[in-house]
Amino acid sequence: MKRFVIFILPTVVLGLTVGVPIVWGDHPIKFDHKRPTEVHWAGAPAEQGRVWGFGKDAPPEHTGPKVARPWAKGSPEWGVQVYWLDDPADPESFVQGKADRIVKYVVGLNANALSVSFPFYTVGSKSNAVAARPTTPSPDRLAILLDTAHRAGLRTTVRPILDEESLKPANNGWRGNIAPTDRDAWFASYAAFLAPYLKAAEEHDATEFTIGTEFNSLEADPHWAPLVEQAGKTFHGEVAYDANWDNWSKGAVAVPTGRTGVDAYFPAKSAGDDATPADLAASWNGWLDKRGKGPQPTTKLTEVGIPAQKGAYKTPGDFYTKRELNEPVQATWFTAVCQVAQERKLAGLYFWSLYFGIDPTLPTNQDTPRMDFAGRPASEQAIRDCFAQTYAVPEAAAG
Repeated sequence: MKRFVIFILPTVVLGLTVGVPIVWGDHPIKFDHKRPTEVHWAGAPAEQGRVWGFGKDAPPEHTGPKVARPWAKGSPEWGVQVYWLDDPADPESFVQGKADRIVKYVVGLNANALSVSFPFYTVGSKSNAVAARPTTPSPDRLAILLDTAHRAGLRTTVRPILDEESLKPANNGWRGNIAPTDRDAWFASYAAFLAPYLKAAEEHDATEFTIGTEFNSLEADPHWAPLVEQAGKTFHGEVAYDANWDNWSKGAVAVPTGRTGVDAYFPAKSAGDDATPADLAASWNGWLDKRGKGPQPTTKLTEVGIPAQKGAYKTPGDFYTKRELNEPVQATWFTAVCQVAQERKLAGLYFWSLYFGIDPTLPTNQDTPRMDFAGRPASEQAIRDCFAQTYAVPEAAAG
């Protein structure tokens, strides 16, 4: 789905350090968190210690909890999408501290899987090139999170996702309608960007690598086959593709990977804010039925998210409109999708999203982005209750 972020960059003016908001792109909400952990003041170690809680010294060795029931073939993937917009000013000790904190929180949700989504960039919808920027975590920094997750027993997915900063999302521009003028050049550039991340995923034992996300306009392109083949020569885990909910519901997606996930933001148009889990489960089932009734063990919901606000059931993918807070809307949506996942034997689901830089144990307030679930007790409990369950997934869906 279309999304953007306001990222806080440090700017020095007359000797003072201030935060200046810059629109960066691929984040599902306006990144204007008011929790104290969201603001990173550069150049002052004492302030950095206050913000991130690690002080001047490196964080302690990983002593976090272990997954109680690790993912295994034939069980559902109960996961969280961690979105990482890197702060290049962070030393690796800070990155390790953030990784420890996030992994501890994810394990505390009873999850058995973590997918790390991170941005790469282009300069326009017709551009023939993509590239990393300073806010793209390097392969070496990515490895810190992968290793930390593995020590906790989490299944891991590496998931680069095209940022929308230059695509003019306010005018309906997004990654799903890019139109490079030279597709040979675009896919060559994309392959070059992916190469070091595929290597890192292989060397740090990722289970899955998502080779593309929500590229509606490119899904039928023949360049995917050689790209997937080349990726498989470096990364020996599962290579996947994540489709947007609209294209997925029309039938099989043409990108030739071992599995296609779906970012599930379909509108429950008839649901009011007082809808029950049963009401919303009926909406979920109606949407899934477009791909067939009954169990769907090959379906993995790679993004499940919704703003905690009034009217969100009708537009769960609206990352731009901020309406009156209604936290039960989010929690009830989560409860309903979990019920459906169990009843229909889905391969798994991943809740969107948890931001790598925050302290997820701090409470929310009126200024917290509505899509956040961290710090919302009812939503967190809905996730814990969901992930405490299990069922047998037919072998065809195993990753």
